[in-house]
Amino acid sequence: MTAHTSTEAQAVATAGRLRGFATGAREFDDTPVEVKGELPAWLRGNLLLNGPALWELPQGSYGHWFDGLAMLHRIRLGQGEATYRSRFMLSDDYRRSTAMGRPAMSGFGTDDLPGLWRRLRGIFSPQVTDNASVVMSQVGGGWAAATESPRMVAFDPDSLQTRGPVCFDDKLVLHLMSAHGINDAAGDYWNVGIEFGPQCTYKLFRVKKGSLTREVVGSFKCKEPGYLHGFAMTPKHAVIWETAWRAQPLAFMFSGKSYMDHFRWKPEGGSRIHTVSLADGKVQSWDVPAMVCFHAVQAYEDAQGVVAELAVYADASVMRELMLEVRRQGTPLKCVPRLARYRLHAGQSRAEPEFFGPLCELAQVHPSRWTRSRATLAWGASAAGDFTSAFLDRTVRIELDTGHWTTWQRGGAIQLEPLFVAPEGATGEEEGVLLVPTLADGDTGTVIGVVDPARMTAMAELHLPQVVPFGFHAAFKGA
Repeated sequence: MTAHTSTEAQAVATAGRLRGFATGAREFDDTPVEVKGELPAWLRGNLLLNGPALWELPQGSYGHWFDGLAMLHRIRLGQGEATYRSRFMLSDDYRRSTAMGRPAMSGFGTDDLPGLWRRLRGIFSPQVTDNASVVMSQVGGGWAAATESPRMVAFDPDSLQTRGPVCFDDKLVLHLMSAHGINDAAGDYWNVGIEFGPQCTYKLFRVKKGSLTREVVGSFKCKEPGYLHGFAMTPKHAVIWETAWRAQPLAFMFSGKSYMDHFRWKPEGGSRIHTVSLADGKVQSWDVPAMVCFHAVQAYEDAQGVVAELAVYADASVMRELMLEVRRQGTPLKCVPRLARYRLHAGQSRAEPEFFGPLCELAQVHPSRWTRSRATLAWGASAAGDFTSAFLDRTVRIELDTGHWTTWQRGGAIQLEPLFVAPEGATGEEEGVLLVPTLADGDTGTVIGVVDPARMTAMAELHLPQVVPFGFHAAFKGA
């Protein structure tokens, strides 16, 4: 799909809650935030938001929600008050695209316009985007943002100043990388990447705290790797899902099409889930029915092996349902996320999904449980049972043992990922708050709901001075 201007779609997106899919966010210096209600005294630090913000350029536009040039947002909290700051991420892609007035690199749903000659010159050094609009993590002692390419961008979590590319001091070859790196209890950074070749290689690597060396802990091969967005960890294993939406490696080198046009839905081969031992790199694998997955709820160990709880889709049609023009029209999703539990037990080679709970995406568990021990509660973003709303419109609390759920909903609003923030040292599964970005039809700017995770009621609201375009994930840096 080629880059194109979409004035009509942009006009549609300026109305009501769908403004979150519109270009228009500006850079703000520290600006007071209106606080309604009472913030917990312990809630001190920076709430960091990241996501696409600029889709329209003078001579061309991006075609997919995921593709907008990234903007960072910081809400500083302390003493019951808050301030807001925003800055565009000055990635190589941003600098080149804004200078050219059109997309300089291909995106998730936007073609590479410069043509075949540049692509041929880039075969041995591919021109992949560093528009790191998805996840923020701590890497090598600093903060960095990532997308699904191996190029990470460092930034200052206080000023939001872009510090430049993260330059690893190793020779690890990766062509794709999960956006969702994971920091373990020791502060080490873990991630999974893929190297293309006649047999493609998944590589689990670690970057120790204070280092910029990627150390491969385990690897496995396959002919056509599945779409890679995230993975999960237990204290002993990494859990990597190989979806049935499979990459065509040669297309990435020679085709100028968008990222998603380099994949094919191949359900006949099913999907696979792999565990990689963090101690010795040993890999075990299980066949599962064909699926697509962005995110895990959690993974944990039981007496028989590893259990993975994932939000899965029946096929890859969700990727095209997230095209920007479709989202701006408020079209209900047809391909919806279901929570599935996979029991990856030793001595078995197949695992069937056990579906439970509500339709749910962007799930969170208490920070003290994530990667460390089993959680019995999770919180996520959901919609009406038939997903007929314009987009995600409620926050759900899920009892993982029973699948029972309760809801917090802000009337007429789109509601995104609920970030769970806990006091330092807290271990109780409901000890903390949920910070939920929302946007309703009548809001002048984004409203962050500060929600009690046990009662599922709002304790306070943070009214930001502008609409923060809909992003994906948040992070919290304590004071």
